[in-house]
Amino acid sequence: MTQTGGKAGSGRKKLPFINKSFFEIGAAMRPAIDRMIMRGSLLPDRAILDPASLPWIARLERHWAEIRDEAVAIRAREIPALGDISPDHGRIAADRRWRSFFLEGYGYRRAENCARVPRTMALLDTVPGLVTACFSVLEAGAHIPRHYGMTKGMLTFHLALVVPKNEAGCHIDIEAPEGRHVVCWREGASLLFDDTYNHEVWNDTPEDRYVLLLQVRRPCRGLARSMQGLFLRAVSHTRFVQDIRHRLDALKAVGGR
Repeated sequence: MTQTGGKAGSGRKKLPFINKSFFEIGAAMRPAIDRMIMRGSLLPDRAILDPASLPWIARLERHWAEIRDEAVAIRAREIPALGDISPDHGRIAADRRWRSFFLEGYGYRRAENCARVPRTMALLDTVPGLVTACFSVLEAGAHIPRHYGMTKGMLTFHLALVVPKNEAGCHIDIEAPEGRHVVCWREGASLLFDDTYNHEVWNDTPEDRYVLLLQVRRPCRGLARSMQGLFLRAVSHTRFVQDIRHRLDALKAVGGR
């Protein structure tokens, strides 16, 4: 979407977030927004949450094999490295073996990608509060350094589609006040977590890992829900989202987070 503003001399100013990255916005606004969101959150402030708390998760789990079949029909080499798509991911996407097949994000859909996975998209259309959706591929030997998300307004969901035979060699390590959680994926099983807690990912195996990765709105009420909506709409206008869109166009690609 285009910047808002007036003609020279009109006195109107550009919105301050338009030319900022998602991470710059998050760093400036996160503390106040997160406090407000958590006051109205319908889920507890935990690093890992019970998938049963979001009813739509069970539906995706029932159809996980159909989603897997569509995902693996897309060869990993057809999928761009996340670092080629999103410059804002910078350091954590330096390993080119982390690949993302972009479906939807912040109100934008990649039509040619969605057309390749019709059953997956039909299921995703039933997910309330969907913000982003992609197939995330972690190739053999890949590593994602420790990092954290920018807002508690979203939760991250993984549905494991293809997991290396050596499950222990492919895992996510999430820090939390109560201690560290080391989680290995299991095919057909879900992981729901708050990515504002530091986390790191390894695939120390000779096989690739595929997950359906979604970011969804944290269930909230009242003012927290309104603030959450305003923040996410603002993000859709930022350089973070627009750069991904433009890079995907330039690559004529099939990917992106």
